[in-house]
Amino acid sequence: MQHGYVPKNYGNGAVPILKDRLGDVSSLDNYRAITISNIIFKVFESCLLEKFVDFLTSHDLQFGFKKGLGCPNAIFAVQQVTSYFTKHGSTVYFSALDASKPFVV
Repeated sequence: MQHGYVPKNYGNGAVPILKDRLGDVSSLDNYRAITISNIIFKVFESCLLEKFVDFLTSHDLQFGFKKGLGCPNAIFAVQQVTSYFTKHGSTVYFSALDASKPFVV
């Protein structure tokens, strides 16, 4: 950290994992990538997390990748907001982004 140097192989370790073994094994959509890190880097990451956890925050309206939150919470929030504004005579426009496959293997 003092020298600002990250070893070249630090980010190596991406492994494709089959989602559905009964599905099409030749389809890229049937795989997801995980990274298997070296134990030294895992210890390093744990130390960094402990040191900087107070600075690593996300917006309260973020539902993904947060413990105890996910799609059902986001869907409920959208339903409640839509219901509120339509009951009060407003038109509601909604846009969604499907980020279910943001990574290409």
